[in-house]
Amino acid sequence: MSVEYPSRPMAPAWVRYSCMMFGLANMLATIAYASRQGIFLLVGGSLVGSAWFAFGAYGGFPLVDTIADWHLPATPVAVDEMHRQGLLVIRRRKWMMYLAIPAALAMNGLLMPPLMRLGHPEFIVLILGVPLGIINFRYLLSRCPRCGFGFFTRSASRAAVLRRRRVCGHCDLSLKALKQPNV
Repeated sequence: MSVEYPSRPMAPAWVRYSCMMFGLANMLATIAYASRQGIFLLVGGSLVGSAWFAFGAYGGFPLVDTIADWHLPATPVAVDEMHRQGLLVIRRRKWMMYLAIPAALAMNGLLMPPLMRLGHPEFIVLILGVPLGIINFRYLLSRCPRCGFGFFTRSASRAAVLRRRRVCGHCDLSLKALKQPNV
């Protein structure tokens, strides 16, 4: 029997509305000035503005599930097979994040000459930066397989600060528990 992940409180209303207004202002300014600056400003400004708007509308960061059939553990310190599977997912995301950097550098070497011939080398930021950002945020927004909150946060809020760490900020589940047998 699976239970839904624990609910997390949103950011305060004034923060949410400020982020939404900033996102809308960014998108409107992008539309107003894009004709003079070209498509790069239009696409980039729209992405940034919509990200700010989505952050405010959702009230923070959405977390990415690590286990499809998550349920509360029997004891708060237990590490069972379900938790190990979730830690394995986090570990794979970590390696994907690390391997994305050299892959992006290699792709930069391949894509930059054609983009420079076309006269738009700035598009490398969109072509490589957006997927790199998605890969990195997918890792940093992973849910803890034991407690269900963000693995890389200390606060249960949706607007919690993301920090790289080796243990969950809520239940102290370690990434090394993947290799340790349950005692």
